[in-house]
Amino acid sequence: MSGLCQYLALLYVTSTLCLFHGSRSEQEGEFCVTTRNRTVCGDGGNIRLARIDGQQTGFSQELTLEDGRTVTMTTLSTKPLVLEVEHFLTDMECDYFVNMAEKQGLKSSHTQANSTQSGQFHLLDTNRDKKLDVKEMINTIEASYDVYLEKEDILEMYKSTQWDKNEDGYITPDETQHFPPNRLRAYLEELLSRKPEKHSRYSKQVWLYPDSSKDKIFSGVQKRVTEVTNLPKELIKLSDFQVVSYGVKGHYNAHFDSAELNKNVPCCTRDRTKQCRICRYMTILFYLNDVEGGGETAFPIANNDTVDLKRVQEEKLNNLYKKCEDANLLVTPSKGKAILWYNHFIEQMTDGWERWIVTHYTGDVP
Repeated sequence: MSGLCQYLALLYVTSTLCLFHGSRSEQEGEFCVTTRNRTVCGDGGNIRLARIDGQQTGFSQELTLEDGRTVTMTTLSTKPLVLEVEHFLTDMECDYFVNMAEKQGLKSSHTQANSTQSGQFHLLDTNRDKKLDVKEMINTIEASYDVYLEKEDILEMYKSTQWDKNEDGYITPDETQHFPPNRLRAYLEELLSRKPEKHSRYSKQVWLYPDSSKDKIFSGVQKRVTEVTNLPKELIKLSDFQVVSYGVKGHYNAHFDSAELNKNVPCCTRDRTKQCRICRYMTILFYLNDVEGGGETAFPIANNDTVDLKRVQEEKLNNLYKKCEDANLLVTPSKGKAILWYNHFIEQMTDGWERWIVTHYTGDVP
């Protein structure tokens, strides 16, 4: 579970998401990779996942990059395995990605739930007393619309919409019957237009697709990533670059970067975006500029021996707009720095790529 804390100034980051678009074909023994408009199959002999040995927190190892530079990789956490490499990108490469993103045009970021556009609305009456208190309403709106409100926001909503008829701070079935979901969505959309930071993600982004480009900057970074991670070049070439711009108050609440395994649900691809799950073996994040304050990458439950997601929800540890300083691990941004973390384990009983075991420390949707 990771996220990006509130920014006090403009920060650009880019990440390459090592996506798994492969599958077994009907012909036994063949491995197929799906690219933009075609599927290529082979014996899969060179498709093997690898995992860096981080040993223990604080462990450092020297790396010689393909351009001759020597950098240090440091283990920041083992649960999940998080690694940091200063100066992984050069200043020129950082500026290049920023310029390319600005040239293509950045648009507002959305989570997969896409906030108020969702038609789902589930009342979370956790104590089953047939009415919602303020805390339950906060949880209901978070789960249904990916919007993070506080007590003052809820009470203001009740007052503005007159939803709470008797002003007792509780919403009953009768009051809900006279306040349909479309009115709530309309109110939240208006609220977000005034306070966009209430959304779980507040940023702008653009996707870059290096596999369709002969760009030497892209290919150089891909080669570097391949050498450092020891992952197959085919996988790295199919991994897209996402450039994200975070302005003042920009943030991304803690989330999982890959979904749990489910053989009945296929992995998402560029062409398949619905009724699928996010399959990301690992995430590599690059900082593209320096900032004077804020902008840390946070891992709220890093290095915990156990994971209590109920506690995370109850204490709102995933709300990094408010709870950033409470995270177990905070990584400070600096231009050219790379952070690498794994969203899955490799199941050693298989051939190394066909199955993964999800770790609950970081995994799920972007």
